[in-house]
Amino acid sequence: MRIHKWRLLRGVAAAILGCTLAAAVAACGESQAQVTLPKKPAHAQLATSAPAPPSTRQMVVAAYENYWQAVNQAFDSRDPATARSILATVVPKSSVSGLLKGMQELWRRNEIAFGAPVFHISSVKLTGPGAAAVHDCIDLSSTGFQNRKTGQITGGLGQSHDYVITTLAREHGRWLVTGAFPVVQSCSY
Repeated sequence: MRIHKWRLLRGVAAAILGCTLAAAVAACGESQAQVTLPKKPAHAQLATSAPAPPSTRQMVVAAYENYWQAVNQAFDSRDPATARSILATVVPKSSVSGLLKGMQELWRRNEIAFGAPVFHISSVKLTGPGAAAVHDCIDLSSTGFQNRKTGQITGGLGQSHDYVITTLAREHGRWLVTGAFPVVQSCSY
């Protein structure tokens, strides 16, 4: 019974298609009336545009935040080659050696980092072609260094309301952190 219904449906579909094609061919020689089709509802239309690329501000903020994460990963690696590779993605090549030298001194003292900054970015300013500055009232109160064996805290990175201006430059298509300057001024978030 199912096979019979399937053949019947196929036959009907073929007949409708044949009639439609025959009518279309016959109408080709005649003048056709203009027909306006209704617009598709918004939910039925296909999305034809790609998502907007990130803005310059978004790229600068991402680079700034990635810098902090990368420095932590480099430090946690406790390996100069790994740290150098990680740092090269967030700072200019000329800055890698200085950062690595500081890390190696902390490693020799058997220190590890703890915590992560909490960002409170107040503004991002484009300071020139391929240059930017991030103004942040950063919370560093829960970050610092401690002795790996004893757990004793050996130093903190900052306080809960540290106003820092971090400069970035665009090099080879990427935003890289070029400096961070503490500002002796109160900030709030």
